[in-house]
Amino acid sequence: MPSISHAGAVHVEYNHFPVGELWEPGFERKDDRPNFQTDEAVIVVPGRIIVRSRMQEDFASVALALSDRRDQAPGPEWALIASVTYRPVYKGRMAAFDTTNGPAGSADEALEAFGCLVPPGEAAISLEPSRVYDVQVWARGRSYAPERCNAVGPEAEASDPTAYVVVFSPCGTQEAPAPAAHESRRERLARTRGKLPLNMR
Repeated sequence: MPSISHAGAVHVEYNHFPVGELWEPGFERKDDRPNFQTDEAVIVVPGRIIVRSRMQEDFASVALALSDRRDQAPGPEWALIASVTYRPVYKGRMAAFDTTNGPAGSADEALEAFGCLVPPGEAAISLEPSRVYDVQVWARGRSYAPERCNAVGPEAEASDPTAYVVVFSPCGTQEAPAPAAHESRRERLARTRGKLPLNMR
């Protein structure tokens, strides 16, 4: 049985949402921009896994899981949309995020996955930073998203809401990321500007 987070709710905007690693003080921030000029359903950049939706704007339930099995679906109604590799860049604390508003809030109701009801709450899980992970992104209701977008009234209410389960499975090792050495203000200015300001020379 996988270790699974609570079920969060993400606000999908610009047809994507991130599952990202929480930045830790002392570490160099990883702010690589994903290349959206691709047909891939999932994009990986250092510190983030970007899940692309079939809808421009949506609300979706999301849970994160940690499992030793890479072949276990959350249930018969779930479809695998991508399998990617993720390497922790900070201390391995992963969370689902709204596209532009920070960490996801709690889902309105429980999410059924891996034979149990996942209660609403924070969609977050801790990875071991010295491991490398195979990440499988499973979706439910995704194939109906365009139809739901165009539906109105009772038809819209009856359609399946989109839900995702992101499963992390250890598949290798790496040197655990370490915080950068302490840098004084003088050293930081010299590094970022190429030389010290006149009043510090």
